[in-house]
Amino acid sequence: MQDRILGGAAAAAMAVDWDRLTALVDEALAKQRTRLGKINIIVAGRTGVGKSTLINAIFGADYARTAMGRPVTKHAVWYERDNHPLRILDTKGLETAAYDETWSALKAEVENGRNDPNPSRHIHIGWVCVQEPALRFEDAEQRLIELLKAAGIPVIVVLTKHGMFPEFAEEMTRLASMADAVIPVRALRMTGLDGTAGLDELVLATTRLLPEATRSAFIAAQRIDLELKRTDARKIVWSSAALAATAAAVPLPFSDAVAIVPIQIGMITGISLRFGIEGTSDKLVPLASSVIGCVAATAAGRIIAGQLLKLVPGGSVVTGGVAAALTTGLGESYIAFLLAFYKREGRLPSVTEITEQFRSFWKRWDKKGGELQ
Repeated sequence: MQDRILGGAAAAAMAVDWDRLTALVDEALAKQRTRLGKINIIVAGRTGVGKSTLINAIFGADYARTAMGRPVTKHAVWYERDNHPLRILDTKGLETAAYDETWSALKAEVENGRNDPNPSRHIHIGWVCVQEPALRFEDAEQRLIELLKAAGIPVIVVLTKHGMFPEFAEEMTRLASMADAVIPVRALRMTGLDGTAGLDELVLATTRLLPEATRSAFIAAQRIDLELKRTDARKIVWSSAALAATAAAVPLPFSDAVAIVPIQIGMITGISLRFGIEGTSDKLVPLASSVIGCVAATAAGRIIAGQLLKLVPGGSVVTGGVAAALTTGLGESYIAFLLAFYKREGRLPSVTEITEQFRSFWKRWDKKGGELQ
């Protein structure tokens, strides 16, 4: 497997210490998932308003297919997936027949979250869905907005199935004056109307209203705005480059240069999570090997990769500037690869596709920096 992943002369020159690499990836995953945190969203609305369609459009149909439900009542369920930053409280009945039970469950969940000392258990934002063609805003929806706002939770009124009565948005802004925003959304194509609408606006408004500590989790979970993902991922690149520079502030002898490898593995893992690239550590180990192994094609990379990859060194020391530049180049190229793949395929790559295709992208990428060759 090593030859397939690493390829060519580099594979012939190195033998990966898989046990050590696995341990580094496990540690990086744990740290990056903790750093990413959780985002908890309540999605409420009457039956048929389009909540499931909205969730699928924003977070991907794979989330809806694989999320596990934990019922609060038969009308309110928490949905989440293992090792995923998103939790959704989906309400299934603001109708009169189910209202009392649904209301009691929602009120209890809001209060439980507010009183929990762990911020990852709080409800961070509410999407109250109102069907635009119905031209109705019910007392139950207003009461829910008031409950959430009283608990300090930002609220967006999402006008679903948008397009037939666009003027209703202005009326909703007046009726739901306590809401932080009213966003008309069309999550599926409707007869006589082109494509979707408003999804970008909903993602941006949600990001703006969320507590800062939860924004990265939401950015990682959403599938609409890749520019938000790139901006957040580049913060990881910059911080990793600074750590690499600090690690090599005193020029590192070859035997110590491997200290930079865990920094780069953490960076690649963090970027992967921000882009929603999921996988267990056994899948991410070959991904990390493929991406980090690319630096071995450079003189400085042969030193940095040295102990982990057991490659005969091509030099004797690594300076802070070179370590930072190489780490930056590696991170920026990985982000560029993910964006280029999305532009070509209309989706993000799987772990296997990254493992198989990143090396050739790295070879073609023209921004690695001449000083690193």
